[in-house]
Amino acid sequence: MIVDSHLHVWHAMLDYPEPTATTVSPCCNVPVDLFKEYMDEYQVDRGVLVQPIFPGVDNSYVADCAAQEPNRFKAVCVVPNSPTACEKLEYWSKDRGCKGLRLRPQLREESCVFGDPSTFPIWETASQLGLVINVLMNPQHLRPLAELAKRFSEVPILIDHMAYPDVTANLKSEPLQSLMVLADFPNIFVKISGCYYFSQQSYPYKDCMDIFKALYKQFGPSRLVWGSDFPHVLLKSGYQRSIIWLRRSFPFLTSEEIEMILGRNAVSLYW
Repeated sequence: MIVDSHLHVWHAMLDYPEPTATTVSPCCNVPVDLFKEYMDEYQVDRGVLVQPIFPGVDNSYVADCAAQEPNRFKAVCVVPNSPTACEKLEYWSKDRGCKGLRLRPQLREESCVFGDPSTFPIWETASQLGLVINVLMNPQHLRPLAELAKRFSEVPILIDHMAYPDVTANLKSEPLQSLMVLADFPNIFVKISGCYYFSQQSYPYKDCMDIFKALYKQFGPSRLVWGSDFPHVLLKSGYQRSIIWLRRSFPFLTSEEIEMILGRNAVSLYW
């Protein structure tokens, strides 16, 4: 089984102000049917629809797509911190079926409150709802995440894109060590995705390989989760090469470990 744990779909926003930092413009239409074509071609069984940055906080499209085929898709919503955040999260989870919440401290407006006690109620609500929390973060957010993982040890936490590591740094550098020590928290998982965001090389991103090996050693294969970052991956490595990256780059991985990272771990989290 192959499960894409990190992909985006959206309706085109023709009036969205440019420029945008996203690889694929929000002015392009990226319907779920387009992703289904890739699923069929490359035998991808399931997908996790993660609410992208630019449509804002209306999670309707990803929620509706997942609700139509719940055995095939799950949705991860965005609910920024506010006095009504818990009520909104309950709506998107209970009424609309979302199985995850995405926090985005990488964004300036959300970074300042990441880990602040004012956000604890939304973590508590996520715990009560049985949600998986996805975190789009930079290395400076690793220490606050450790405190959150300790406080909310029952909440599964999935780090997007390996926390954008500095591939030029020594593995014993403070930021990379801050990432590795998170393995001490059994509720933290790492998404093996988005290498092109931080790699300084083209595919197969050889400068990311030591970081993956270190993550494998620290977290083990049961807490690593593959995601493609569709549709952005299409303009980078291409979808198929994203799937085969683990097999071609790390021959020490067993077939069972590949199966865990490519699919089984995501099923355990979301299904």
